[in-house]
Amino acid sequence: MKVYFSTSRFYKQKNIENYKSVIEVLEGDGFDVLDGSSTRLCEMGFKMPVKEMNDLYRSVVKMMDKSELCVFEASYPSTLHIGHEITLALEKNKPVIGLHAVGREPILFKGMKNGKIRWVEYNSKNLKDLLLEAINEAKKDIDVRFNFFVSPEILAYLDWVSQNKMIPRSVFLRNLIEKEMKKDKEFKG
Repeated sequence: MKVYFSTSRFYKQKNIENYKSVIEVLEGDGFDVLDGSSTRLCEMGFKMPVKEMNDLYRSVVKMMDKSELCVFEASYPSTLHIGHEITLALEKNKPVIGLHAVGREPILFKGMKNGKIRWVEYNSKNLKDLLLEAINEAKKDIDVRFNFFVSPEILAYLDWVSQNKMIPRSVFLRNLIEKEMKKDKEFKG
């Protein structure tokens, strides 16, 4: 299973032991870790050429797309990327595990109401158990690919929705189904 992992690039060195511990837990349990915490951005600061920034962003998005779930070490504030990456992962409907060390709770995110995100407060002694437990819970939220055939007219409509409402076809269909699920009182899923 592919897991996207990221932490604050600017605080990575300050938080290096926790960062390494998370990687060790994930790799030790057989996960293929796609690490979005490039140090190149930190080394160059804001002097990174625009093309390299664009390439970095596309790389992060590509890694996130390939992953089944996302894990973020969010003990240190980072609106430049961790906040955006968490939001992006949730928009992509990825299950998200947000880790934070004891006493380093990301206050703003705790107010977010989204069933795909789990917050885990940890210390060096309980990280492995809590992270693996959270992953087992998050696995229940991983989307399953489902293909079906539609008429050319339905496809034309879905393409129109995608272009005019700026929403992917799959997200539009998922939203329709979720809306119907909420209305159907007989469903006990």
